[in-house]
Amino acid sequence: MAYHPALLAAITAALAGATGACRHPDPTNLAVEAVVAPAPAPAPTAAGEPLRVATYNIHHIDGHRLGAALAADPDLAAAEIVLLQEVVQDRDGQSAACDVARDQGWSCAYAPGHGLDGGSLGVAILSRRPLADLAVIELPYFNVRFNAGRRVALAATIDVDGTAVRLFSVHLDNRLTASQRMRQLAPVFDAAAAWDGPALVAGDMNTSPFTWVGHVVPVPAGTHDEKLEAFARSRGFETPVTASGPTHQWLSMRLDHIYARGLRVHDFEVEHRVRASDHLPLWADISL
Repeated sequence: MAYHPALLAAITAALAGATGACRHPDPTNLAVEAVVAPAPAPAPTAAGEPLRVATYNIHHIDGHRLGAALAADPDLAAAEIVLLQEVVQDRDGQSAACDVARDQGWSCAYAPGHGLDGGSLGVAILSRRPLADLAVIELPYFNVRFNAGRRVALAATIDVDGTAVRLFSVHLDNRLTASQRMRQLAPVFDAAAAWDGPALVAGDMNTSPFTWVGHVVPVPAGTHDEKLEAFARSRGFETPVTASGPTHQWLSMRLDHIYARGLRVHDFEVEHRVRASDHLPLWADISL
């Protein structure tokens, strides 16, 4: 895809003028929604065995469809921790992720990002293990012309064989330059740096194979995932799933990532059979 400079300028100006005001409002309720399981959900992982963690952008599906998607494939159903993005919370303060937790006896935390239809859209963590020390991390705002809004990450701590492990569920903006993407993720790594122990950062990093002129015109680049992974390594994290392949149903895009510090990744896979969203679930088996 190639554009003449004058055409690029014209397209950018037209789209910027048409979409410059399209910013989602902040949610009216900024509180973290939390569900504490009355008793720990049955865990498929015995002590000392690798723990399966998954990340999944669920693209606004409701709790019923989310529960069905998580149970649809044996490999995904074996996950004990699921970090979720594009989770809808209704105007009554009930998110799709926490609906699943209530139905199935999991623990859950949901953090609202931007406002949506009287409720919000945000990130969540579903866990068969108790979640502790919940924290919301504000990410830098970028005016991406349309579908712009507040972005957050959600942090929580789980116990793995007596060791506290810090988890971060992240959803970055689309239509950023590589340098802007690093700036938006930096507060997550800053928070992880303050944690003296193993940590895992996962989510939809939106590393499409494009850079964006004026945040609206795509220009093929093909380097966002590599640059963001190099940034993660510079901040002390390993990038063990670089060979995962596409995590999106279209254009062979690898948008979703798992970064680990102080953890060993034994295996990982993208679940192509689970099609409840435009994204595909990505899981990894980890141990201390």
